[in-house]
Amino acid sequence: MDKDKILNKIKEYKKIVKYYKNTENAFPHAIVKEFINMNIKPENAIDLGCGAGRDTIYLIKNGWNVLAIDKEDTEQIISSKLDNKEIKKFRFTSQNFESIDLEKNKLLVANFSIPFCQKVYFSQFWNKIVESISKERLFCRKFFSD
Repeated sequence: MDKDKILNKIKEYKKIVKYYKNTENAFPHAIVKEFINMNIKPENAIDLGCGAGRDTIYLIKNGWNVLAIDKEDTEQIISSKLDNKEIKKFRFTSQNFESIDLEKNKLLVANFSIPFCQKVYFSQFWNKIVESISKERLFCRKFFSD
């Protein structure tokens, strides 16, 4: 790898770290709060592109078992915000969307994360999302534009 590529990777990593730092104490996205207010019985959920865990933490604190998935290892950021009882409802895995492995769930949250899948893999990625959600589908998502 040449020097410019290495420098670009370092710059990209610094941006990601700054983003996680800026959002680690953020409130959950409004769509997740609205979902919790629907009083649906908590089961298994996936937070796809969980970042610093704003939605993961909120779901867990409201009784959901959450598999948090992110490209970067943010497990420690998230687990530090959970008590001993809540930590039992939390699992983390670092995966790329292009080769993601999703388990069955009742709720899949994907706020601002889906567009990070490379275009050539998007159809395969989307099919995995659809196949992972149980019959009583719940899908919370927010994209970058309306």
